[in-house]
Amino acid sequence: METSEPYTGLAEAYDYVLRHVDYEQWYRFILNIMHSYVECPETVLELGCGTGKFGAKFSADNYRIFGVDLSLNMLRVAKTRAFRSFRIICADIRNFYFKKKFDFIFSVHDTINYQLTAEDVRSVLRCVKQVMHDGSVFMFDITTEHNIDRFFNNKTSYYKTRGMNIEWSNLYDRKKKHIISSFTIRHSDGRIINEEHTQRIYSEEEMRLILDEEGFEIIEVCSDYTYNPPSDETIMINFVVKVKTEE
Repeated sequence: METSEPYTGLAEAYDYVLRHVDYEQWYRFILNIMHSYVECPETVLELGCGTGKFGAKFSADNYRIFGVDLSLNMLRVAKTRAFRSFRIICADIRNFYFKKKFDFIFSVHDTINYQLTAEDVRSVLRCVKQVMHDGSVFMFDITTEHNIDRFFNNKTSYYKTRGMNIEWSNLYDRKKKHIISSFTIRHSDGRIINEEHTQRIYSEEEMRLILDEEGFEIIEVCSDYTYNPPSDETIMINFVVKVKTEE
């Protein structure tokens, strides 16, 4: 039995496990946000690009996009989609650097929740700020405690694909605000791989405070990739922010 880092054994089955996600709907919303707040956007940066589904869509629409992810195995899948103007880079989103600036930066599908401390989130925001110009916008989401309670806590799911049987179980530590997802991946050749993913749940209020202290101005806060405001039933909170202007 092997114990692996997150998204090592899971990478090749990731798109299948998340086949229920409507990436096209998400992409259209992200695109609308970008065009609503960025004048003539051309360059895009995605943090936590995973298997590259959004990168491929932006590239197909003639935007120059860079995707950053820490998992080499996820990037190997993304590489099959990285053509035209889509480039991928292996880096920690808490510690990355580009000489160039980007018109639009985004990080979705609860990537920010993988930052387990407020200081981790601050590190991401400081890196983001370095690649923003005066007209840049950063969009990201966070998953909610309601989402964890309703769909994940104490729940187990099973998947079978490409000679793999996958067991996905979840447990929420309410005191620490940590959701721990354990994956057991059994291959047809007898190999068994275990992965444990930990995410931290942040409230809207916590994130607002961090953003303010790190010098970001909130443009919009939405619910579940719609323009509706967050509610007690919200699954994902979407933030759209820019760097505060100096007075």
